[in-house]
Amino acid sequence: MKIKPLLIITVLFLCLIFKFEKTSYGLTKVSQDDISELKILKYFPQNNKTLLISNTKSSKISDYIRKNFELKEKDRLVLVKNSILAYLGIDLDTNKLEDIYNNEIIIATYDNKEKDIDDVLIIFKIKESKDIDDILNLKNKIDEPEKLIKISRENKLNYLKYIYRTKDNYILTSSKQALILDTLQSTNFSKKISPGYESIHQLLNNFKNEHNIFLTKDLKFNKLLNDENYYPSRNDYLVTFFDFKDKEILLNSHLVNNNKNINSLSYEKIKKEKVIDKNKYQIEIYDNLNYYNKYLKKIKINNFERSIFEELNDKLRQNLLFLYTGKNWVIIFENTSLSTEKIKLLEDFNRYILTNNDNIYTIYSKNTLQKEDNMIKESNYKKIFSIQSENLTFISNNLINDMDIDSISKEFIYSKGDNQTKYFLNKKISLNNPYFIEIKNNSYLENFNYFFKDVINLSITEFKEIIKQSIPETTPIYYAKTNLKLF
Repeated sequence: MKIKPLLIITVLFLCLIFKFEKTSYGLTKVSQDDISELKILKYFPQNNKTLLISNTKSSKISDYIRKNFELKEKDRLVLVKNSILAYLGIDLDTNKLEDIYNNEIIIATYDNKEKDIDDVLIIFKIKESKDIDDILNLKNKIDEPEKLIKISRENKLNYLKYIYRTKDNYILTSSKQALILDTLQSTNFSKKISPGYESIHQLLNNFKNEHNIFLTKDLKFNKLLNDENYYPSRNDYLVTFFDFKDKEILLNSHLVNNNKNINSLSYEKIKKEKVIDKNKYQIEIYDNLNYYNKYLKKIKINNFERSIFEELNDKLRQNLLFLYTGKNWVIIFENTSLSTEKIKLLEDFNRYILTNNDNIYTIYSKNTLQKEDNMIKESNYKKIFSIQSENLTFISNNLINDMDIDSISKEFIYSKGDNQTKYFLNKKISLNNPYFIEIKNNSYLENFNYFFKDVINLSITEFKEIIKQSIPETTPIYYAKTNLKLF
């Protein structure tokens, strides 16, 4: 089994541990340091695939953990933390993490073409009274500042092979010697002339209030972006922020590029709450439906209804809005896109029409007789409803009331976007039930749950993804929100 996602796992739980410890100390006790001005950035790693930067303070685990986790769950979290540290080759012995770590950390990963696991470089600051020996707990004392030391543990795992302590008490440790040497060499030059450093510094200026930032230029794993034949430029980053609430890990991702003015301000409108109740619909899609067959196959509808989806999807000239909950679904599109009279599957259905509040309501029904094994049987088709308002058409398998028509209409307009902007790319999907979210689409979770099965489990409870682009923009607006449930 390949374990390329090891870094993601490490990042996730080191972030988790630091954030829990910080939050437990008190919700107001957050580091106020500007993350773009951290001194650790002078050791900024070049040419990495993924990068985590954090300046979250650590402190004792207390009220927050007690409030949200049972004793058994706390023990499992500690087991996961100790397992990850042991795999890395870190042995704190009787030391506590919060007594060593000094609130600055960078974790970078690099492709290793020779092995099925990424190389990693971890840089973090330790307190003045601490040194390498406090981190590794080896039989022989090895600490010596400004000396590259090879880590050797007889008959034990140590993914981290080399370690270095700077005069200002930053630890550089890596699975590969060259990554430490390259980073140290780069500090001998002015960072202001480094394009990579300048790009990161400008980017972090947009997110001064964030304390756990994960960045990557490796976007080939992102299915939606790649399906749109998106070709990232040199300064495109996918930025993810970590936050925690109750037993959930909250991830918010943005595609940013400061050189093209795609920054945090570009996402303020997109990040607003939906007009309709987010818990009311398990699936919400603004797009064509072909791309989402893997989710539509799971919903509880009959073959005739699926055929209607296919016909509407083939005939509509622009995006539709699809909403689903329980066994109920509704499809919304603009009146100019398609007339219900042209839906072939409904041609021989009986129709009954009423008008209310300027909305035209139609019910389609059909009962037939069929001969089967020399027996005559009644065949009933499920009723289909349509509602035509001033601008929109609704097709559904249940009758929609006027209040819902109003809220759904607002959601359609919100999804469509600014009328002054002509989007050639405009898609949204929101899933609010883990039953519809396949874990295999998130391989790092599948791998994580494999490694820690029977100990801890991560599952997606909510997922939202939006992508928009209009002419003359060269970089799309891309936003994703993922809620991960612990245990």
